[in-house]
Amino acid sequence: MNKDLTFIVPAAGKSSRFKNKKSKIFYSYKKKLILEHIIDKCLVFSKNIIIISNRKNLKKVKSIVQKKYIKFNIKILIQEKPLGMGDAVYIGLQKVITRFTATIWADQIYLDNETINKTIIYFGKSKSLFTFPVFFKKKPYTKIIRNRSKKFVDIIQSKEIDYDLKSGESDCGFFIFKTSKIRKLLKYLINKKMILSKKSNEVEFLSAFKYIKKLGKITTIKANSEKDTIGINFKKDLI
Repeated sequence: MNKDLTFIVPAAGKSSRFKNKKSKIFYSYKKKLILEHIIDKCLVFSKNIIIISNRKNLKKVKSIVQKKYIKFNIKILIQEKPLGMGDAVYIGLQKVITRFTATIWADQIYLDNETINKTIIYFGKSKSLFTFPVFFKKKPYTKIIRNRSKKFVDIIQSKEIDYDLKSGESDCGFFIFKTSKIRKLLKYLINKKMILSKKSNEVEFLSAFKYIKKLGKITTIKANSEKDTIGINFKKDLI
């Protein structure tokens, strides 16, 4: 249990691809809601959790926290407008008081605890600014770009390009970093509109990575399996 770590869980998305009456975070899978799977995963490593909700889901998210997690330090913040993951993470960072922050997407239920644990350990040992797990796969949703020295250069999202990604290292929707530097950088990038998606006009968290590497060291570690990379975008993703 790391007292110097806070998890931010962006859970304010519209879940439009999931095709369900309620948000996918309230969908029951193996006797637990998807959001509960994520909260339980975070609680293995820290009692400090910040959930970013939209106004529509707020009542239900509060109910879940009050019924099952009242003894833990779980805060719920509101993203009033769907401005993207970068905006959601920045909203959460305003309330983080720990030295380190981890972000996990609210649909990464297959992310293995061992992958999380070794990422946290490697982050500390490597003295990085920013660390996340990756795994090589076919048709990745995201792809890591490296230089000849195998160091991180950038991350590409398939939704932002006009061609298919055939293969490459994909992220796992989990990232750990030093709080104060990333909070300050995100504020600057958002204010200058430097990480706005050209297609959706949302504030893209992943688009900040190429700027983060200029500020400090970005490191990656191999995830345990391809399963770690799976986010629940469609019901068919539930395996």
